[in-house]
Amino acid sequence: MKNLLLTTACLTTLGSFAQSQKQPAAAKTNIVLLLADDMGWGDINANGNPLIETPILNHLATQSMSFNRFYACPLCAPTRSEILTGRYFLRTGVSSVSQGYENMRPNETTIAEILKANGYSTGCFGKWHNGAYFQQHPNQKGFDEFTGFLMGHLGYYYDAIYQHNDQDVKSKGYATDYFTDQALGFIQQNKDKPFFCYVPYNVPHSPFQVPEKYFRKYKAKGLDNELACIYGMVENMDENIGRILTRLEELKLEENTIVIFLSDNGPNTFRYNGEMKGKKGSVDEGGVRVPFYISWPGKIKPGETEQLAQNIDLLPTLLGLCKINFKPELPVDGKNLSSVILKNIKPFDRLIFSRQGFYPLNRSAGSVRNNRFRMVASAKDTLLFDLQKDPSQKVDVAKTQSNIRKELVAAYLKWERELVANYQPETTIEAGFADEKSITLPVQDAILSGKVKYSSIHPNQSHTENWVQNGDSIYWKLNMKNAGNYRIEIQYGCPVSEIGSEFQVRMNSITLPFTMSKPFDSEILPDRDYVLRAESVERTWSWMNVATGRVDSGELMLGIKLLEKQNQNAGMIKAIRLIKL
Repeated sequence: MKNLLLTTACLTTLGSFAQSQKQPAAAKTNIVLLLADDMGWGDINANGNPLIETPILNHLATQSMSFNRFYACPLCAPTRSEILTGRYFLRTGVSSVSQGYENMRPNETTIAEILKANGYSTGCFGKWHNGAYFQQHPNQKGFDEFTGFLMGHLGYYYDAIYQHNDQDVKSKGYATDYFTDQALGFIQQNKDKPFFCYVPYNVPHSPFQVPEKYFRKYKAKGLDNELACIYGMVENMDENIGRILTRLEELKLEENTIVIFLSDNGPNTFRYNGEMKGKKGSVDEGGVRVPFYISWPGKIKPGETEQLAQNIDLLPTLLGLCKINFKPELPVDGKNLSSVILKNIKPFDRLIFSRQGFYPLNRSAGSVRNNRFRMVASAKDTLLFDLQKDPSQKVDVAKTQSNIRKELVAAYLKWERELVANYQPETTIEAGFADEKSITLPVQDAILSGKVKYSSIHPNQSHTENWVQNGDSIYWKLNMKNAGNYRIEIQYGCPVSEIGSEFQVRMNSITLPFTMSKPFDSEILPDRDYVLRAESVERTWSWMNVATGRVDSGELMLGIKLLEKQNQNAGMIKAIRLIKL
């Protein structure tokens, strides 16, 4: 165990980031990385679930090296940051899923940046969730093409408004189908040069919306609405993955393309998960163990491996498989498992650390496991489980295996202290960059005062309502890199019966008054939910020009304040936008 701890503590040597040695174009291998959202290990028929139908993933598993013990973070934004950087999520500035705690630090180097520097075309299609502002935008983090949404939550899965690079676009159809369409177009466009195609789907994350044929199919099996919808969402994604694999085959790219499939955390509800304990948010086995398949016809021999692996391994492993040399500016925590995958070496034991990222961090549970044991630590107790004998974590063996418990606790505490001590969240909104055309600030990142409240207990995708008291306000804290003149707009809804209220935009000591004078009936979109949602309902919105002003560089307190309410309510506000003039 002592040798194992010493090995685990060693990190990749620091150096300066550099492009790899030039390679012939034909030698560069394409990469397609497919990521599910809130899909559990048990949401695949091949993993023993008799109720769900996933023929494409079943087939992919037979064509892949399948990692039986692959681990993600308990929540999605931390997982994404680890996949992209090869570093533990707290190192990247990410700890949670909203209100700035999902923002990746700008100095982090992503796998997309490395591949782009080595001649790859790079595209991301789907859910980003590592920051919605300029420095964290996919286009600034190595992706030539981005179509999708930046926040952690999409409120409506049909005909939604997404971002295509820095422009809003109105989609047609169901989200998973649409993201697949964009990925297929990217692959087609780049078929004659190396590409990295990252497809982070947003299913089966709530709200629970799916095309009716899938829902009806699983209802006919006797499932409740929630499970019928979840399994329908997964089956629809399964079919869309089949479309991508078919396109690779049609373009004769199969043998030169690595395809990876995994999920970002455990299942978002309690359902079949191989009798493992825990779900999304938990540091038990069921909250962090996810499916992982890697396929490369002719290069990777299909089969299963018991090698312990996790998100941070993706970056060094993919670069190893593609023979891309790089020297990171920041330490990479992940291990290059290319030799295990190519069966040049046998699987080895290691420590896999898991941790919640709830803020403040001292409220978070954590765990660590090796090939046999998992130690789980929380504010209440420290438990030890023998996963070989007790995969469901029913019997605490801390007393009978006290030496193992002691060693794992010491390793975990050392790891945790280092990460927590150096954690620096990116909650300040950095804006006003020379190339930044506009700054959109959703209310989920605002500070609310008075009686103003969110439309849901979940800030993501919420709007503010209950503007009923004069003097109430919302405001954002920014750091403006450059001064400039801006047109200021708000995204709002206000029926005719509520127009006439007087507001002001505040920018430090500058106040710019405006009146909610233009009505817009914000209509709730047609109900496509099969399960009553906890999130805010999705509505139609409009933008209204409210002021023009100069914004100085430096710290900025940007706010919207209600001065004089005209009627019972002064409307609803979803965002503010500054457009550079």
